[in-house]
Amino acid sequence: MFLNKSGHVLSGNFFGLKLIVTLVLYPVADEWLELPLMDQLMRFLAPRSALGFVTRLLWWLGCIALANAGFAMLASDHESHPLGYYVAHALIVGGPMIMFFLIVTTFQMRLQRRLWNLSRKDGLTDLFNRTTFFERMVEIRARESQGVLLMLDADHFKSINDTYGHQAGDRCLQAIAHTLGRSIRQEDVLGRLGGEEFAIYLKKSGAETARVIGERLTKPISFTTDTEKTLSITMSIGGVVLHPDISIDTLFARADAALYLAKKNGRARFVLWTPALQEETVRKSA
Repeated sequence: MFLNKSGHVLSGNFFGLKLIVTLVLYPVADEWLELPLMDQLMRFLAPRSALGFVTRLLWWLGCIALANAGFAMLASDHESHPLGYYVAHALIVGGPMIMFFLIVTTFQMRLQRRLWNLSRKDGLTDLFNRTTFFERMVEIRARESQGVLLMLDADHFKSINDTYGHQAGDRCLQAIAHTLGRSIRQEDVLGRLGGEEFAIYLKKSGAETARVIGERLTKPISFTTDTEKTLSITMSIGGVVLHPDISIDTLFARADAALYLAKKNGRARFVLWTPALQEETVRKSA
């Protein structure tokens, strides 16, 4: 937004330029929205507090005032004015539009964050959902070849729902999610695959690390019901060490086979997949 010495807005080809930019950027807008750079830009534009709102408002007003002064110096009808003149014009003409822009941007960012959480997070436990867990695992495997996949299932979870109600079951799942989150590193990936089934991807880990974490997670997890009754639940865990030549589906199938064996052998235990385990499974199923 530029002003001449009479105080009129010099729009020029502003709307034409806006149309051109829109037509050029629209086909790639969806791709840009997926880029971390675009996300960082939107985070910068959208204030998260009153102080951030005031800071951005002053910043934009300063940019408009400098732009007005610079344009006046280049214009053929230039007439020098004190700095307060350009600041006043920026405040009067640009202030309301900038405030409107910041309000809309803040609303859009909050809505975007909520939709992002709804599409990628499990509503009950706030963990990654099944789709997001798969996506993160694929992304990490593309960069790193070492890691361990753990599949976890809550033992006798159905009896908790049947005996104490679904609210107790929800609290149980939340307690499990909290315990799992505290037991792994920040760079590891944790998700709820559905029902009482969870999954963990341990980055840059081997069999020994997986065994230590897996054995620790088989310990009883305590939680309370609405009636303040304290209950506990255990986890059966199956794990598989990743191999770069093995597909994601095969890895999940092997981890699931190890989990099945942990359940069959008495629950509340950790089983790591090995080729011998596969041979045993095939022999028993034959």
